[in-house]
Amino acid sequence: MQEDIQNENVEVRTEPIIGNFKPKRKFLNFVSAVNGARIRFIRDVAFIKGEKLSGVLEGVILKVTICDEGTINFEEQKGSNLTDESMIKRLIADIDDKDVTGYAQKFVVAGLEFNDINGDRCYLEVEHDKPINKLKSLFEEEDKVEVSKKSLSLLDDLFGSSDDDEVEEEWDEDNALSEVMNGVLDDLSEEDVKTIVEEVENPSTPNEKLKTAAESYMEEQFRKMNEAKIIELEYRIEETKKEIIRYKNEAKQAESKSEEKSEALGVLETRLESMKSGDEPNGYVFFVSEEQKDMESLSEEETKIALKISDIMKLKGDVIVKMLTEGYYKIKIAKVDDISNQDFELDKEIYNKIMTLDIDGKMSLTDSEFRYRGKLNWHQLVSKMIKSGFAQDEEFDKLCNSNSYESKEEDKSTEMDLGNDEGFVDIGKGVFGSSN
Repeated sequence: MQEDIQNENVEVRTEPIIGNFKPKRKFLNFVSAVNGARIRFIRDVAFIKGEKLSGVLEGVILKVTICDEGTINFEEQKGSNLTDESMIKRLIADIDDKDVTGYAQKFVVAGLEFNDINGDRCYLEVEHDKPINKLKSLFEEEDKVEVSKKSLSLLDDLFGSSDDDEVEEEWDEDNALSEVMNGVLDDLSEEDVKTIVEEVENPSTPNEKLKTAAESYMEEQFRKMNEAKIIELEYRIEETKKEIIRYKNEAKQAESKSEEKSEALGVLETRLESMKSGDEPNGYVFFVSEEQKDMESLSEEETKIALKISDIMKLKGDVIVKMLTEGYYKIKIAKVDDISNQDFELDKEIYNKIMTLDIDGKMSLTDSEFRYRGKLNWHQLVSKMIKSGFAQDEEFDKLCNSNSYESKEEDKSTEMDLGNDEGFVDIGKGVFGSSN
């Protein structure tokens, strides 16, 4: 025998308790069943997550209490204040409009899970006439038409049945027909139902009314499916917008933390460099050029264009202007034993050392030379290269057309023009004092 187990020590009430809201159809209980046993648990208080009813109620917990005379209390738990009376009425109406399904020989709201005070899952049982009873009530007059098993079979083939994977169902013979007819009779008029019964009882008689009724039913089902899909898409769009906003906020916070950590890293690296002697020589020489610039500054017209682009790209205008006018440094390297050879295989370890000179800067490898853009100046780059085990070499600097040697040649030429070349000879490797 099916049993309904009520919570023990239930307080006996002498007067009815009237809730603040009254649904269109009566909310009876919150019910759950034990798998493998014909036992039901019944309670009159349950909780539901707000996002199951509305996308704007994410994180909100709603408490539903079933009271007397078809009334309920529907309240938001402490810690949030997002609902008002009109919203609660809309939520209750949405629950009222949901289809019902069979569960533990009860009619419950389909696809809507609640949790009791212990956190166990349960479903809302509502007052609902069995579709078979609706069908029979149409023919309780003198001209009552009995529906045969054959007719029921044909109705089953005509309308099909739907399975609900979320709720375990237990059906008796009447409920089997209810599953077939559930939702169908609600959409058909009394005249359409009579037409269907007449057709299934007399299948040999052509009936255009049946065709019209079937087409009307199908149109109604497609309309409902479309409305449900619209609601689903609106909910998903709303949730996606929330995620985008959250990700943008997280990105801003991450960028702020990254800048803070970068400043701290710079201080730590400076302290370490002052205390550490540096890496062992790695067998490579290097050259760092003076700062190179593609353009010194922007004209007024170019600045306007840059700012307009920044608005379109949703970037900061000063950042765009800085990117266009900032300089870069060329870094060239060669092996100590053959400084004139640029066609060599670069060790991975050496490559990583150069690429990580400045974690915040941008380092790229182009045409056998590295190009650095960032906050470090020439002196800082040279210092970091030396600390990383690279060596300086005058001859390699000359091969790389170092400006420092060009200035020396200019100074020497000026001295010769003034007649101050006495006692000096040029031997191709700089200017040295004569031994004569």
